[in-house]
Amino acid sequence: MEKRTLQKVGLLCASVALCSAASWWSGNEGESREARQVAEPPAAAAVEEVSVTVCVSGAVKQPGVYQIPKGSRAQQVIELAGGVTEEADMDKVNLAQLCKDGGHIKVPRLSQARLKKKLQKKTETVQRTEDPAASETGGILVHLNSATEAELEQLPGIGQATARQIVLFRNRRGFRSIEEIMQVPGIGPAKFAKMRDCLTL
Repeated sequence: MEKRTLQKVGLLCASVALCSAASWWSGNEGESREARQVAEPPAAAAVEEVSVTVCVSGAVKQPGVYQIPKGSRAQQVIELAGGVTEEADMDKVNLAQLCKDGGHIKVPRLSQARLKKKLQKKTETVQRTEDPAASETGGILVHLNSATEAELEQLPGIGQATARQIVLFRNRRGFRSIEEIMQVPGIGPAKFAKMRDCLTL
């Protein structure tokens, strides 16, 4: 009888021990699974967008579709497209514009009248650069019979004193030709040669 009682008690203790172990293991597994869920970010968040695709057209040298880093500005993608052409109307372009994925950067063109004026101005600038006399005077044109002393001082080699002499000469008799300026004290053929392209009556 005692032997059977001891066997029952032993079986009961073993059952309790097994239940406790199973409960402990189940609890630890749940905690481990929750920890993994917290540690592992969602797949969508892990893949962060690092570039955008933008279309560039209009007055650029190499229009097309470009992939650029996220956060880039219009100026950067225009540079990738080779920069703008002569006919680009940059007054209508916001170079600081933020590029968005699937966006479109279009550089408008100048009207024919504005383009002609721009090219003419550029040509005049090149001519002044190539002409030493014009470069020295900035391409000015001085009217001898109406210019002020300040305007006359813009001529190469003409200071305040000589400008005053030119005005005195003009007040006495006036200029009938630009060559007559050599009759003013202090102005000889060499100085006249430097300023003749800047003179008119």
